[in-house]
Amino acid sequence: MKRIGTGWLIHGFAALHVATVVICALLGWPDSVILTLLTMVLTVLICQRRNLTVEFTAVFIVLVNILGYVLGRLGAEIFNFPSEILNRSLATFLTTEALGWSLNLFARTYHLPSRMRRPWKENLGWLIFAVVTVFALRVFIELFLFRRGPFQGVDVVAAFRSFLSNSLVLLMMLIGTLLFIRSGHNRHYSLDVATIGTTLFIGLISILGALLHTLGLPFHWTPALDLALLSRNIVIAILVEMTLFGITYMVEYAVNIRRELGTQRERRHLAEYRYMALKNQVNPHFLFNSLNILDSIVQEGDREEASRYIHKLAGIYRYMLQHDGEKLVRLSEEVTFVTMYCDLLRIRFPEGFSVESDIAPEDLSRRIVPCTLQLLMENVTKHNAISPENPIHVRVHTGDGFLTMENNRIPKASPPVSTGLGLPYIRKQYMDISGQDIDVGQTDDTFRVRIPLL
Repeated sequence: MKRIGTGWLIHGFAALHVATVVICALLGWPDSVILTLLTMVLTVLICQRRNLTVEFTAVFIVLVNILGYVLGRLGAEIFNFPSEILNRSLATFLTTEALGWSLNLFARTYHLPSRMRRPWKENLGWLIFAVVTVFALRVFIELFLFRRGPFQGVDVVAAFRSFLSNSLVLLMMLIGTLLFIRSGHNRHYSLDVATIGTTLFIGLISILGALLHTLGLPFHWTPALDLALLSRNIVIAILVEMTLFGITYMVEYAVNIRRELGTQRERRHLAEYRYMALKNQVNPHFLFNSLNILDSIVQEGDREEASRYIHKLAGIYRYMLQHDGEKLVRLSEEVTFVTMYCDLLRIRFPEGFSVESDIAPEDLSRRIVPCTLQLLMENVTKHNAISPENPIHVRVHTGDGFLTMENNRIPKASPPVSTGLGLPYIRKQYMDISGQDIDVGQTDDTFRVRIPLL
């Protein structure tokens, strides 16, 4: 059975909201509980479809219901049709559509991959807490505030506008909320502790904001404290703070997710690059050629040459061990390393391989990803037919913040088996570390790679 699309799901729940308003109005029943339940179900369905965590879903349940309530009341007062049912139906429909699409857009943009999500059952308490909180607020507002509480006979919209116009109080609440969320980001509290701490914080900062606004601060001072006005402002401040808390939590959470995903991507790319570099040094072809060359030198009886060869071969592995785990090394160290590697290649290709270096002294202190030059040299020998009749000439030089390696092309008659991963892995490293890309160029006669110096 084909699953209903998210768009049709939102339209369907908007229609259900309208039907609830109309039917309850005709029967004389209150519609708040049913509307709240429908909004919760829609929120949970969208969050599950977009693979959001249960904590995120809980925040959305609270936030969407508060915004839905406020926008619904404002919308009902904005529309001025003769029928009250029509005004409420239209406001309810537009509010549900707006909140549904906004939630879907945010959920599509900021979601965790499957490997980073924890099962819902591990944090189901957050969802229960959110549902209970929303229902408690709705009952409190409907049965107390507007029937016999401090909002009786008061223009609710004007009261909200008055509080929201106090920009400095709102800024104080926003900064306090951000500091509170960031202070607990890296600490893993139990559900009970987190719930109590969050509730106390929202209550205290709401009371403080309401008190400052009631006294007229920070713009002016009102000596007489109006308790009725203070109680109204506390309720408004709680609703405003819960909205600020939800939005701030989601934005901060999304930023941390992006940062964590970026860190994991860099680690994965670095691990792949190191594996490739190590694989190039321990692959059978490299060892076979190195040992064959060493055997030839020994057979010729040249002990000094054999000793130098062994030391250079050991130096290659020593360099890789010393810089294992490092993202960058000095160019001077990389040049020393690749010089040893090229010395081995000259023994393997005594008359068909040459390297010219023109590196500016001031560039030797700049940094490069370890083994970059060695991997590029390996590519040269892998993809070209090297012989005394058709020698390969490699030129390495620096300038304009880049290191350039270029060589003439002598393609082999039978192209070698290649994974095609070498240059992409190098490119990933430089993009992850510096955001700069490498530049690869090729003609019929030459091949060139430009590497940014960091």
